[in-house]
Amino acid sequence: MPAAREKNREIRYAATLSGVIALRMMGLFLILPVFMVLARDIPGYTPLSAGIAVGAYGLTQAILQQPFGWLSDRWGRRPVMLLGLALFAIGSVLAALSDSMGMLIAGRALQGCGAIAGVAMALAADVTRPERRPLVMAVIGIGIGGAFLLSMVLSVPLSTVLGLHGLFWLTVAFAVAGMVLIATVPSVPPAHREVTTSDDVDMRPVWILSLSVFLLHCLMTLFFVTLPPMLVTRFGFPLQSHWKVYVPTMLLAVAFMLPILRVVGKNLSEHRLLPRAFVALALAMALLPFSGYWAALGLCVTAYFVGFNLLEAAMPALLARLTGTRGRGRRMGMYSTFQFLGAFTGGVAGGWVSGHFGARVAMLGAGAVCLLWAGLLKAMSRSFFPTGVGG
Repeated sequence: MPAAREKNREIRYAATLSGVIALRMMGLFLILPVFMVLARDIPGYTPLSAGIAVGAYGLTQAILQQPFGWLSDRWGRRPVMLLGLALFAIGSVLAALSDSMGMLIAGRALQGCGAIAGVAMALAADVTRPERRPLVMAVIGIGIGGAFLLSMVLSVPLSTVLGLHGLFWLTVAFAVAGMVLIATVPSVPPAHREVTTSDDVDMRPVWILSLSVFLLHCLMTLFFVTLPPMLVTRFGFPLQSHWKVYVPTMLLAVAFMLPILRVVGKNLSEHRLLPRAFVALALAMALLPFSGYWAALGLCVTAYFVGFNLLEAAMPALLARLTGTRGRGRRMGMYSTFQFLGAFTGGVAGGWVSGHFGARVAMLGAGAVCLLWAGLLKAMSRSFFPTGVGG
């Protein structure tokens, strides 16, 4: 296939997968900012039951990522993604019809059973060349970031009009739209395949990347547990205006990171990027509590988004090259399991540390851990992540 045509095909499939994942994440992000308030009207509500309802989704996601990845290696990516989206839609219907907290918890748990994050990354890797994967993963990450930002703007107005049950019905529509989109993605990967097999993969770098994404998403949820209260109390910014901080900083971060990812993808040097991106995260989180001016706040948040988005794009691209074609779904599933466990852990840890010691200590502690991990990655990268591996 000519290079230009191959490039256009990869961009088209990346945009399609980004749309599928963004629609699915929109259904989750729209509900989270208003759930704890709106759920109070549901019979059987207690703060504990509402917390379980929020966490049930992440728990089933973490448990089922690897089984779904294993199935995708045997049945194909597309059928398993359609199955996952169908389960997500059924869970959303159950939540929309719920008349008790128990039924709502069951619906949320069933939503999480559609654990297709790892399968989607494996499919994106299947239909792209190794040197293009960082950009493709970045497109998918930008879709998720865009879904988050749009949700921040629309969540409160939509919940006022639709209520909590209406938001769940909207989630059903997003799931169905995702199923329509996924039907346009090829069921058979293109002819080029990496030679790595499921039997000769060194699992040490796979574990390192899984632990790295655990830390990355632990930091993400901690960041968004601690930053919004700081914006209100320290900077006097009301909740409904927080998107004015997130949108411009995210757009600046995207403009900054895309040229970096082009170079990284061309040189197959994601492993050298990882410690540097974690340093950017560490500096952003450590300096943010001491930001006394809007410019300093914007710079720290931009640096956070740059580091996060670079890692979100580079790590799955590197993992895809390490695993090769065979066994990719199962190992991407393992990676996604750690991703969701990190998000759950970060929320719990961020809330606990902030409640006992304050948001400043939570941010500083996260920055210190991040800097330590960057040093470990730097020390390990030359041994475990040789350039061009698997591709």
